[in-house]
Amino acid sequence: MKLKKGILSLLALSMMSLVVGCEKKYELMSHHFTGPFDTITTYMSYANNEEEFNEQCDYIEEQLNYYDHLFDKYNTYDNMNNLKTINDNAGQKAIAVDQPLIDLLILSIERNKTISSKVNVAFGSVINIWHDYRDKAEANGGVGEVPDSEELEKANLHTSIDSIQIDEKQKTVYIDDPEVSIDVGATAKGYAIELIKDGLIEKGVDNFLLSGGGNVASHGQRKIQKEGDFYLDECADKFCVGIESPQDGNYSASADDPDSENEAVLVVQGESIVTSGDYQRFYQDDNGIRYHHLIDPDTLYPAVYFRSVSIITEDSGLADFLSSAVFLMSYEDGLKLINSLDGVEAIWLLEDGQIRMSDGLKDNENIYVIEKSRLK
Repeated sequence: MKLKKGILSLLALSMMSLVVGCEKKYELMSHHFTGPFDTITTYMSYANNEEEFNEQCDYIEEQLNYYDHLFDKYNTYDNMNNLKTINDNAGQKAIAVDQPLIDLLILSIERNKTISSKVNVAFGSVINIWHDYRDKAEANGGVGEVPDSEELEKANLHTSIDSIQIDEKQKTVYIDDPEVSIDVGATAKGYAIELIKDGLIEKGVDNFLLSGGGNVASHGQRKIQKEGDFYLDECADKFCVGIESPQDGNYSASADDPDSENEAVLVVQGESIVTSGDYQRFYQDDNGIRYHHLIDPDTLYPAVYFRSVSIITEDSGLADFLSSAVFLMSYEDGLKLINSLDGVEAIWLLEDGQIRMSDGLKDNENIYVIEKSRLK
């Protein structure tokens, strides 16, 4: 049986109308969350409508607050045992906590022993001293005193990671040294962002950027091509993330350079980028010397190798751990570590204004360094 051309054309038009009618209309939406993890978190995604996007935002905010409370070492909360509860009971009793905290501690201890001992979640007694001095300085306009080596060395006697005893069956954590304090500041935010990213994917969200205080997680790509001029053509249909400039010292912003807020631009498709730097949380002494929050366990003082280190890899939790670890070691040692890990790359902003990249990023089409003269 043969169909006339007119009938075939009508069928084709009907099928085309059906496809077009079923095609989803997406809109790029964004939202900011203020508070959890003491930072501003930004979420960006393409959604069919505002209701759908708001549901995603509600989920993110709920999860951010939950993890922020669970990993908090400074505050207690109703109906929750958290990190502070564990520390308050050091040397006294084991504390039952929710599974995500158990998992974070187990992973952090494992990475300390297999990847780098520079990040030690039992280093809290030393970090607490620096935190107290920084708080006093902030109350004094950002200028304060510096702890002496004797005070720091005394605290460092109580930083053994083996003091943390975890019972996975009972879901309890016990610290056998009453002067040991757990601090997950170098790992918690990236770990939480990774869990939230996985949760969004499980809910069927197929494209987004989730950024919180130097921790950026991505999934999918742009559903609507972005118009404009870009350093990288790929930024028109893929998500791109800038490597922030310290904007002081040898990275001082130029008044006539609108892009001076970034030193480089990266294309991301499922990768996470986490940056650790010395230019946001710090104070100065009377001589103007900067003391930031990233403390080297070998010297007990802030590391002085770089202005920032950015890690690019799929797992935001691993990226958070590595950004802290690599910031606390020499460039040569850091490069050796990064090159030994599959699927991990790094960008260093050095004190003298130079930029260095790990081997896998060199000659890569997905990265653009804005000032080529900085690249070495």
